[in-house]
Amino acid sequence: MGELSSVYFASDRSAADEAGRLRRLDGFYAAPTIAWLERAVPFMPGMAIAEFGPGSGRMLAWFAQKAGPDSDVLGVDIDLSRADPPAPPVRLMEADLYAPAAEPGRFDLVYARLVVGHLPDPQAALARLMDWLKPGGMLALADLDCSTSLPVDVSTPDLQAVADAMRDLRAAMDASGLMDSAFGARLEACMREAGLTQVQAQRFERIVETGSDWALFQADNVDIIAGLTGAHTAGAVTARFMRAPGVRYHDQALVSCTGVKPA
Repeated sequence: MGELSSVYFASDRSAADEAGRLRRLDGFYAAPTIAWLERAVPFMPGMAIAEFGPGSGRMLAWFAQKAGPDSDVLGVDIDLSRADPPAPPVRLMEADLYAPAAEPGRFDLVYARLVVGHLPDPQAALARLMDWLKPGGMLALADLDCSTSLPVDVSTPDLQAVADAMRDLRAAMDASGLMDSAFGARLEACMREAGLTQVQAQRFERIVETGSDWALFQADNVDIIAGLTGAHTAGAVTARFMRAPGVRYHDQALVSCTGVKPA
């Protein structure tokens, strides 16, 4: 694993700027995430739910609405400076995911989105997340498979150059340890290997127009990645492509998996 394996993706940004970025990210992925959870999770009043890496806290509020005022909704992160102040039944806890569970065996649902693929030892992280679950509780994880992100049409030399730059940027992410760019493709197998049962997976894929709000957001993230990994040329080509309107590309896939902790 490379030298950036323990670096937060946007560690150089101010707390206010990063909180804004996380709110935008939550907004872009809220609809497919909620649709998946509505289908996959048997929500009940009074559930105990823990989210790791809650970002802006948007999903914490949604979990509290789903499970009601008698629920216990916990947001866990090593740094909660970017989270909005919680309102009951939501509470927050600063903790290292790799540390022993502070509340072992307590939760009916443990959830994390775009967290595990950034960690240096995903399998150890899965084991620690399972420690927080009750026997029979559900682990729900969503992560990215960025290997799908390429221009729709690579028949022209300029778009083939963009495809090459996207691949070079992913290689830099992997080599530096910033994140495992294709972790989502392996998420289902990792959950089975961790001992979870009834594992189910779905992929959210789409075609994106360059110059759209989502493409501009991704271009800003590409700038961050290029700065951290040193892949300046590949980053510049990719970001310029995403910002210029009129072309379509395959988005990174959001892979969402659930599994049950054996009783």
